[in-house]
Amino acid sequence: MRNIIASFLLSSILMTGTSCFGALSADHLMLGEIKYGATISDVEKQYGKPLKIDRDKEPSGEKIEYKYDNSIEFEFINGKLQEITVENQSNAKTKAGIGIGTDVATLKSIYGEPDKIHEEDYIYFIEGMQGIGLKFEIKNGKVHEISCGLLD
Repeated sequence: MRNIIASFLLSSILMTGTSCFGALSADHLMLGEIKYGATISDVEKQYGKPLKIDRDKEPSGEKIEYKYDNSIEFEFINGKLQEITVENQSNAKTKAGIGIGTDVATLKSIYGEPDKIHEEDYIYFIEGMQGIGLKFEIKNGKVHEISCGLLD
């Protein structure tokens, strides 16, 4: 009986510990009210025409970058949104309400511990989607830049 109780407690502790980590679901892939995988048309409906458009050929297809003056950038491959990046004074937020200037404690209270920390970046991966997620660059204890989508 003692072994059963001990096993149950150990399992509970391990399961609780892993729940702080763990990939986010795909519905978290949204930044600035635009979802990962959106079309160019979807972005233009929300933000209008960009100030700057860059085009390039990649092995995976045509790459188009839309840059807006409010510090938000969209990167498309073959017409589908692959990455959204916000920085500086952008007021764009994630679906959970995290934006530029959010403190690390709030970030962790919403998303838990990051799946990976690389230098100043807190990275949260989407379950079942390799290399896709949310990346928060932290400076002075606050979110300085956010990327959503395919993370380099």
